[in-house]
Amino acid sequence: MWQEPKIDWVSTDSFNFEDYNRIKNNIAYLREMALPFYSTVPFEDMGDDKNGYNEFPYAEEFNRLENNLELLRNSTFIFNNEEKKTWYANEKTPDFEDFNRIERICLDYYKGLQRYRPRRLSITLGMATADLKI
Repeated sequence: MWQEPKIDWVSTDSFNFEDYNRIKNNIAYLREMALPFYSTVPFEDMGDDKNGYNEFPYAEEFNRLENNLELLRNSTFIFNNEEKKTWYANEKTPDFEDFNRIERICLDYYKGLQRYRPRRLSITLGMATADLKI
């Protein structure tokens, strides 16, 4: 299920396991949205949700988020052209600007893929109502 991204991160915000789960699950949701329109959308397994504050994601988990956004970009239209980053163990972790970038990319893809979603329009023709797919 899609959750509204947080795109107003500031330097004093704390990133927690719920934020990670939201981003991870939104990326998985974007892939599911893309599959009806694109025959293949490669994807790296991002593992299970985090369950507590003691489960801060490792560099390779942040890299899977970045890689999956890149795979989505390469498999669909480019709804957002921001560069992916690579994270390394025991080095700088993502900061508020990185979280804004990642969540903004997710939101841009969500809005872009929403435009392709089939919609139904009910109209009345004489005595019968018909559903038209637009």
